[in-house]
Amino acid sequence: MSELRLILITYGQFYRRHKSLLGLFLLGLSLGSALLSATLGLNQEASQRYTTSTALLSQPVSHFIRPPLGENGLAFSLWQRLTASGFKQVQPVLEGRLRTDEGQTLAIRGVNLLQWQTASAAIPATDESAAQVARTKLFDTVFLSPQLIARMKLDGSVLLIDGVSYPTSLLDGTGHYALMDISLADRLLQAGGQSSYFEVTGLSESESQRLITLLGTEARLESAQAQTFDALSGAFFFNLQALALLGYVVGAFLSLNAIKLAYQSRLSLQQQMATLGCLQGQLLKALCLEVALLSIVAATLGNLIGVVMANAMMGDISAVLGSFYKLDRALTVQFNAWLVLLGSLLNLAILAGFVMLQTQLAQRLSRWLTPGLLLIACIGGPLMLYFAQTKWQALLLCVCVLLLFFALTPSVVRQVFRVRWPTRSPLLSWLRADSLTQLPALLSSVLAILMAMGAAIGMQVMVGSFSSALDAHLQTRLNADLYVRPDEPTSQMRLALADMSEVEQVGVYWSAQSEITVGNEDIPATIMSFGEDYSYHQHLTLLNKQPLEAAHLASTNEQLSCLINEPGMRRYALKAGSILEIKQGPRAFHCKVRGVFYDYGEPGINLVVSSSVIVQQAFLYEAVGFMLTLQDGVNSERIADAISQRWSLAGHQLIHNRVFKRFAKQLFSQTFLVTHALNLCIMLIALFGVWVSFLTLGRQQLHPMAVLQTLGVTQWQLFALKLCQAALILGMTLLLAVPLGILLGWVLLEYVMPIAFGWSMAMVLSWGDILGFCAVILLLALVVSAIPLLKLIRRNVADNVAQL
Repeated sequence: MSELRLILITYGQFYRRHKSLLGLFLLGLSLGSALLSATLGLNQEASQRYTTSTALLSQPVSHFIRPPLGENGLAFSLWQRLTASGFKQVQPVLEGRLRTDEGQTLAIRGVNLLQWQTASAAIPATDESAAQVARTKLFDTVFLSPQLIARMKLDGSVLLIDGVSYPTSLLDGTGHYALMDISLADRLLQAGGQSSYFEVTGLSESESQRLITLLGTEARLESAQAQTFDALSGAFFFNLQALALLGYVVGAFLSLNAIKLAYQSRLSLQQQMATLGCLQGQLLKALCLEVALLSIVAATLGNLIGVVMANAMMGDISAVLGSFYKLDRALTVQFNAWLVLLGSLLNLAILAGFVMLQTQLAQRLSRWLTPGLLLIACIGGPLMLYFAQTKWQALLLCVCVLLLFFALTPSVVRQVFRVRWPTRSPLLSWLRADSLTQLPALLSSVLAILMAMGAAIGMQVMVGSFSSALDAHLQTRLNADLYVRPDEPTSQMRLALADMSEVEQVGVYWSAQSEITVGNEDIPATIMSFGEDYSYHQHLTLLNKQPLEAAHLASTNEQLSCLINEPGMRRYALKAGSILEIKQGPRAFHCKVRGVFYDYGEPGINLVVSSSVIVQQAFLYEAVGFMLTLQDGVNSERIADAISQRWSLAGHQLIHNRVFKRFAKQLFSQTFLVTHALNLCIMLIALFGVWVSFLTLGRQQLHPMAVLQTLGVTQWQLFALKLCQAALILGMTLLLAVPLGILLGWVLLEYVMPIAFGWSMAMVLSWGDILGFCAVILLLALVVSAIPLLKLIRRNVADNVAQL
C-alpha cells in the first residue's frame, strides 16, 4: 500500500511541475463532453419541464384541463365545481398578451398566488425585497425574470399599463412570461372570469377517470406527457444531439492527441520508476486510479462548461422552441450527476481505446482498418440510400459518408508526398520524406479537421438551401400588400374594405383547431382558410410547382376538398387522394386531400379548406384578420393611414408586406443560431487539436531539425519548410472536406430534413461562401500550427545538437 501511495505522490508531483500539461489533458477530455452535456441537459430539462407548477412550486404537473377544440377559455364555475368535488389539486391559469404604455408587447401568465401561502411553501423570490413585496402587495405585483427585464430594458420598479403603475419584482424561472395573480391578469386581459387552462398535480389513474366523467364535454383532460411540444420538438433535439455527438467525436480526436502528449512526457518517468523497483502491478493499479480520477474531473468540468454553454444560448433556444414548437415553460439547464457519470464512462472508453492502440494486436489490425471502413461504407451506404425511413437511419447514411472519407483521406494525403515532385531541391526532398514520417502522428488532427469542416460545410449548404427556399416561399406566401388585424374582424368590415377603390381583393385568415384520425391515433391539426374559393389561395405553392386550380378546393354535397401541408403529408404518410376525418368535439366531417403545399417552418399538420366549409360544418374558428391586395401603383402607407383613422386601429394592427417578411426571416434565422454556435465550438475544438498535434510532434522534430541545422540550414528556412508542410497537409484535408460537406449537405436535404422536419427543398451551392470559409479555416489552422513551430526554431542550435 505504501508503494502505491508513493507512486501516486510521484504522479502528483509530476503534474505539479507540468501544470500546463495537466490543463491540456483535462481540457482535451472535457471539451467534447461539454457539447454532449449541453444538449443532453437541455433535452432532459425539456422532458422534465413540468416538475414544477406554473406558480413555480415543487408540485409536478401530471395533467392539463383544456377547453374543447375551437374554444379559448374555461369558465370559473367549472373550477369551483371541480374543487367542490374534491379535486383541490386543480389550479386555473390565464395566459394572454397585452401592450404596455411604452408600446412593448408583454406575454402574461396569471396563477392563483394564494398557493404561495396555503401550500406551506416559501415564496419563490430571488431576493429579500421580492419576498417582502410578494407578502405585502402580492395581488398587484408583476413578477419578471432577469432575462425579460433585460429584453424590455426596464429601468424602474414599476410597469405602466393603461396609465396604471404596477410594481415589479425580480423572479427567476418565469421565462418570457410576466407572472401575476390570476385576478390581476383577468382585469388586464378583460377575460371575464375565463381561464386558459387548468393545471392538475398528482392525479392518479382512478382520479383521472372520475375527472373525465365530471368534465363531460365542457373540457378535455390531457396528460402532461402527451403535449404538442413533445410531438413536434423531437426533430429539433435530434438535430442538436447529432451535432453534439459529432462534437464529442471531434473532441475524442483532440483527447487522443492530449493523451499522446501526456504519454510521451510520462514515458521516461514510468521507465525510471520501473528501474527503481516499482512492481508492474502497482504501476498499473496507480495508472488505473489516475485515469479514473482524471476522467471524473474532466467529466465534471465538461458538465459545468456544458451548463454554462446551454444557459448562454437559452434565450435563442427558448425563442425557437416557443415560436415553432409551443414551449410553455422556461428551461434552465443545471448540473447533473448522471451526465457526469456518462461523461466519465465515455472518457474512460477513450483512454481504454488509447491503451488498446498501443498493443501489438492493434498495430497488426491497423492495416485492415482502411479496407474495413471502405467495406462498411460501401455496403451500409447503398442500403441506407434506398431504405432510410427514420431519422436515425438517415443519420447512419451520414456516418457511412464520413467513414468513406475517413478511409480515403489518409491515402490521398499520403499520395501527395509520394508522387515525384518537379524539383531537385534537397530541402524539398527532405520535406517530402519528413512528411511521410510525420503523417501518422498528425492523422488524428487531419481526421478531426476533416470531420469538423465537412460538418460545417454540410450545415452551410443546408442553411443556404433553406434560406434560398425560404426567400422564394415568403415571396409567394406573403403576397398581400397589407395585413389588417382588428380586435374583432367582421364581415361588415371586410365588405367596407373591399368597397375601397384602391383595394383589389380582401382575403381572410381563419384558423380552427381540430384533430384528424391517423390509424388509431388522433393528431392535432389546424384548419385554415383564406377565402371562399381558390382565387384567395393563390399564395400557396403546391408541390412540384403545380398551379392551384378551382378543383383543389371545390366542394360538393357528396365530397369536400382540402389541401394538406408537406410536413403533415411526410410525417404521417398521407398523400393526395387520402380521405381524412376531421373532428372538433362533437362536430366532424370527411374531406379528400386534393393537393400538398409547401409550408416551411411548420412542424405540425395544417389543412386548407374554403371558408364556406368551416361555416357549413359549424366549426368554431378564430378570425385573425384580413389580407389586402392593392391596385397597382397604390401607396400602402396612405391606405394604412386611412384604414387606421376609419376603424381606430393602432399601428401594430396594420402590418406592411415588407415588415411581415422581415419578421418572418428573423424568426427563421433564430432556428439556426444554436446550430451555428455548435458548429463554431466543433471547429474550435478541431483547431485546438491541430495545435496539440504539433505540440506532440515537438520532441520528434528535435532530431531531424538538429541534423539540418548542423548542415547549415537556417532557423527561418526550417520554419518556412515546416509551415509549407503543414499547409500542404491541412490544405489537402480541406480540399477533401469540400466534397464531404457537399455530400453531407445533400444527405441532410434529401433525407434528414424530409424525414425529421417534413420539408423538402433543392440544394443550392454558394461556392464563394464555401471557398471563403475554407480559406479562413486554413489561415487559422496555419496560425495555430505555427505557434509550436516558432518555439522549436527558437531553440539554440547547440541544444538541438545535444539531443542527437
